[in-house]
Amino acid sequence: MKQTLFMRQLADYFEIHLPQTRHCSSNTVSSYADAFALLFQFLQEKKGLPHYRVNYKDFTPAMLDDFLLWLTRERHCSAASQKQRLSAITSFLKYASRREMSALSAYNCVAAAERPRVPHTAFPYFTVEEIRILLRLPDTNKKTGRRDLVLLSLLYDSAARAQELCDLCVWDVKFGSPTKVKLHGKGSKTREIPIADDVAKLLRYHLKQNNLEGKRDQPLFSSQTNKKMTTACIRNLTQKYVEKAKMAHPKLFQHPKYSPHSFRHSKAVHMVEAGTQLIYIRNFLGHATIQSTEIYARVGQSAVAKALSGRGNLQTASNEKPSPKDVPLLPNFISSVR
Repeated sequence: MKQTLFMRQLADYFEIHLPQTRHCSSNTVSSYADAFALLFQFLQEKKGLPHYRVNYKDFTPAMLDDFLLWLTRERHCSAASQKQRLSAITSFLKYASRREMSALSAYNCVAAAERPRVPHTAFPYFTVEEIRILLRLPDTNKKTGRRDLVLLSLLYDSAARAQELCDLCVWDVKFGSPTKVKLHGKGSKTREIPIADDVAKLLRYHLKQNNLEGKRDQPLFSSQTNKKMTTACIRNLTQKYVEKAKMAHPKLFQHPKYSPHSFRHSKAVHMVEAGTQLIYIRNFLGHATIQSTEIYARVGQSAVAKALSGRGNLQTASNEKPSPKDVPLLPNFISSVR
């Protein structure tokens, strides 16, 4: 079966350009592929056009309007999801237009299309008090509870994405002053994040108790079946402790949908409240542009800034007696770890 020019260039885009030239992660490639899978489904169902016959001339303003309407009514896609699909298609057509003149009109058509407006919604994040509560919940008398404490502490302090935490190996932790963690972010980009001394002590304990010292290529966190931690595991852990926290503190944790990303949001908000400049927060989070970071600037300043002036150290001073409202981050079982 003879392929159209569109399909040949699309194959090169997915097989060569995205993974080899741009070094996109498998997750990014899959996201782009989903956009075209939906486009081909729409064209087949609504236009009677099979994917192997699609060509650049088929991209018209009317077709794009019908596609977005189909995504809304039949696929029930949100405005954000529609915008993401359209961006993936635009990205390919921009690539193709630099190689084939017939793709230029298709690119201009899609690039000029009106993007769905994504409403600004409040993102779920934890206050400093709520973070303290969550980090007191793991049962440190149990092995899984100790692992959960280390994992949640690092998830907050590093502002790592769930997948970045899953991908951490022992060699990604560089102990020192300060201790740094190398995170492997989107698009195969890496960044080194300094972490608080308290969290570094937790990590030292974690490595020692799980016989991970010296095992450089081993995953830093494992499931109860001793397999590499997955994002689903981290999501379940988050839900588990948030539900416990809500039951114990019904007036707190008011957002209906917390997730592992809420720890990342929380760290960013707390850094803004502490007066950290957005350019540094952008680098800390691994955002490609400052625009992605600006959502945190909308959060007002609060009195908690003073408490976070030392990069969010949650431990009380050693000469202070902790009260029930101010429990140190480090539990007794590792207080002697060096």
